Amino acid sequence: MFVFEIIVPGTWLDYEDSDWTWKIQNQLYSLQSQFFEANLALNLFISAQTSRSHSFSKDTWDANSKRRREISEMLEQEYIKQGKNYWESHDEISLQTDIIFKREKWQQGTIPREFEHNLSFLYARAFLYALDAFDKFLGVLSREENVPEVISELHKKISDIFPDLRGVRNTAQHLEDRSRGLGRNNKPLDLKPIENNFINAPNGGALVLNSLNGSKYGSTMVDGHYGEVDVSPESMSHLQEILNNILGAFNWHGPKQHKPSV
Repeated sequence: MFVFEIIVPGTWLDYEDSDWTWKIQNQLYSLQSQFFEANLALNLFISAQTSRSHSFSKDTWDANSKRRREISEMLEQEYIKQGKNYWESHDEISLQTDIIFKREKWQQGTIPREFEHNLSFLYARAFLYALDAFDKFLGVLSREENVPEVISELHKKISDIFPDLRGVRNTAQHLEDRSRGLGRNNKPLDLKPIENNFINAPNGGALVLNSLNGSKYGSTMVDGHYGEVDVSPESMSHLQEILNNILGAFNWHGPKQHKPSV
């Protein structure tokens, strides 16, 4: 498990304007909340990726095949007792075997492959949304009066480190448009070339949605380019540095705080 730690330089902000202090401190709490949400999403993503890579087992395959045969034979006997022709009932027996077998497995705690496949994507998007929310909160904070000038610089740093963040998040929230090849104002996308170790479309024309290339979650963005956000400890390290610098830019009083908790 990856736990990214932060040090809050004090317990309360130390400024004379109580209204301003209350407002800014709440925004700093929101940044911390999104930071730890991203950290959680990262761990869940890594766990889902690891689980998928170890999900196949020959012993499990053999046991499943044996149980399917048992169910099928049981159904065959029932159909014969009912006077039904086996060959005419073959498709129905096959369907009922599949239904009974899967319901048994679900009752035993087996996760459907569709669920398991989508877990990584679900957690990747959770990371993406937490990162995007962090960026938005920081943007609001940077525009507040009397905040340290470095806050604006730190906000810009997010764009430098995650240049595709806004574009990939926008596509994730507008898949109903991108899937139809539409961009802003329902205009057709001008699909740009893509060349990486996952996709090779040097002449353009490739529409990519909701994809995972290792730890990189990517999609075609509204400008037609393919963009990615890395769901990785390295990304969290960048965010950790930014958050610690944000917190350190303000004046505090009271004991320092180490987060997260236990």
